[in-house]
Amino acid sequence: MSEFPDDFTLAESLSGRWYKLGLGVRGGTMLVEMGDNILLSIHISSKRLDVLLKDKQGAYQYAGDFAFEGLETEGKLLFHSWSIEHIHMNNQNVILDNPTNELTQLFIKLSLDKRKETENKFL
Repeated sequence: MSEFPDDFTLAESLSGRWYKLGLGVRGGTMLVEMGDNILLSIHISSKRLDVLLKDKQGAYQYAGDFAFEGLETEGKLLFHSWSIEHIHMNNQNVILDNPTNELTQLFIKLSLDKRKETENKFL
């Protein structure tokens, strides 16, 4: 009989601390703490970064992931999640609510030319 319940596994982060990961959550290549309630699980081979949030029992559950697969060729970053409640753009006055839970993927096109254009506007 295992001394650990079946509803979580233990995984070590880069800092050496141990965390409970919820059932089915994979620790990836490395775990990085981002505050008290967020872990980033980095999966090098699949070019993915999972966002894990701490639940009420203290175990970290999958909340979404960033995929970098098309970033080199298409300049696109994909955020996928079934946990999207709403999206803020620039500030809290521009909000896209997700009341019907249909928004599960967000594609973000990145461009260094766009960065330069924006810097020139604000600087």
